[in-house]
Amino acid sequence: MSQYNFSYNYDSLNDAFNAVNRKGKMQKRHLSSEYLAAAQEYREMRKKLNELLRKKKIERTEEETSQIDHLKQSMKENAQQQKTLLQEHLSKVSSHILSSSFRFTLTPDASEDLQKPVYSIGTTAEEFFAMQVLCRNVKKLFKISMSSRDEILSQLKMLLREDKSRFYIIRTDVRHCFESIPHDKLFEYLEGNNLLDVKSKSLLRGLIRKEFEAKNLHPLVPTPQTGIPRGCAISSLLSEFYLSKIDEVVKRTLPGIVFMARYVDDIIIVAHPDLDDEHHWSLDDYVKALTDAYAKNGLIIHTPTDGTNKCYTYDSQDTTSLKFDLLGYTIQSVKDNKDKQGFFSLSKNKKQRISNRIIKTFQKFDILLNTVSYDIAAHYLFDALHVLTCNINLYNAKRGVKVGIFYSNQLLDNIKDLEGLDRQLQHSCGQISLKSKAYIDPAKQPQIEATLKKQLKQVSFVKGFTMPHKRYKVKKSRLQMIKQSWV
Repeated sequence: MSQYNFSYNYDSLNDAFNAVNRKGKMQKRHLSSEYLAAAQEYREMRKKLNELLRKKKIERTEEETSQIDHLKQSMKENAQQQKTLLQEHLSKVSSHILSSSFRFTLTPDASEDLQKPVYSIGTTAEEFFAMQVLCRNVKKLFKISMSSRDEILSQLKMLLREDKSRFYIIRTDVRHCFESIPHDKLFEYLEGNNLLDVKSKSLLRGLIRKEFEAKNLHPLVPTPQTGIPRGCAISSLLSEFYLSKIDEVVKRTLPGIVFMARYVDDIIIVAHPDLDDEHHWSLDDYVKALTDAYAKNGLIIHTPTDGTNKCYTYDSQDTTSLKFDLLGYTIQSVKDNKDKQGFFSLSKNKKQRISNRIIKTFQKFDILLNTVSYDIAAHYLFDALHVLTCNINLYNAKRGVKVGIFYSNQLLDNIKDLEGLDRQLQHSCGQISLKSKAYIDPAKQPQIEATLKKQLKQVSFVKGFTMPHKRYKVKKSRLQMIKQSWV
């Protein structure tokens, strides 16, 4: 018997429901029609009660006071009814999941990279709740925690600025990570102890060793019984779990490592070759040892000689300056320049991505001008540009979550990157023309255009970055729509 008996019973499913519902991500299709009807009735009663409570007590009629009492009692009864209906629904779902015939189904989804197909599981309530519980079990039992991008970069910056010893840097990533993980090794690690319950093991085997193998018709990595379905919630956890096993080996076997971090499959290592007098490893020795550690686990990492330019190595004794890209930044340490040690700029790819979004925002605005009213088009333009340039508050988001130009780039040292983006933004603003637009009165067009351009002059990447306390409010659904317009 497993150390922890995680079953897929009502309690487990109810915990999953509460966790998803708190985030506002619970989809109606996974709940019963009876429960949804009761929940809608509750919302209507709540709305009516709030309307009555807005009146001061001395201003309420006897009928209104009686209504308030009646609504409170009805809502209390409704809440109990919802609980009962949810329990009935989740108990039925649990029964189906625990049956021997239940399994996940995979469907290939549209993907920007045709070589890396994305998959989703079936849309049934059983598959949704089973995946939620499976993820919770795997994450908790194997103590899986995703690395923090900002924490990795902050530590690296501090190290580059304060460490005066000789050092090596290796920055690389895993080639086709999701597609390359071997099933036998993965399950060897998963089943190497008695932590995971029998049902979870069965679901994982069915998903990866049967369903994925059957649906993976054009594998990027042709090795049999290899790969996990990109896009599935469990796959990110399994990838993190698998790679963490290799991390342990690397840290244990490579001498002189003072810093090693991995964000998904991006790897950064800083080593002091002189710390261990016994070994005296060269930079090539480190690369070979690292390559071998991953190869023993069926994975290939990029190397300086594979022709991809996806691996960067550096010896601080070199005469050249340090310069490489990592997680959206270009990181530099310029020889004999104290002010540019661990100096962070936006990477070329990230600047290009933001630049493309500026272009697509104005293209979308121009399309909207010919299809909807000016007010709707202008509303989109301002929302999209503020999402790009400002820091935003999300309605119904988890407390403490900070999003925007500062919080996504808070380690940035080179403000000139943002000044360049501001110049592009203002150039695009200057090119706006409202002439001959279907829903704009020609007589009012010059004034509307002048006012719009004046207002747009206030939108700035630099302002957004230097004033993170100023926030722009946008609903999650609106944010999703805006992001979709950039695809």
